[in-house]
Amino acid sequence: MNNSKKFALIAVVFTAFGLYKLFVVFQDMQTGCIQFQTHQTCSYENAENFQGLLDLELMFACGWAAGAVVCWMVAAQAKKKER
Repeated sequence: MNNSKKFALIAVVFTAFGLYKLFVVFQDMQTGCIQFQTHQTCSYENAENFQGLLDLELMFACGWAAGAVVCWMVAAQAKKKER
């Protein structure tokens, strides 16, 4: 397996996980509850804590999405260098 295929495979994994995390963030916003390990935090219980956890989860989701973009750029550069 050459480098461009390895990077593309890693990029697919990052993309899939990033999209999953974004889906989870939107689902949490719709339901108003965030499941964290065995504890569930809902917006009606403590709105400030819920918003903080939601911001943290969104930051991680954006990090995964940014990682996917970087991986796709590296895969494209590796494909160019092979030619």
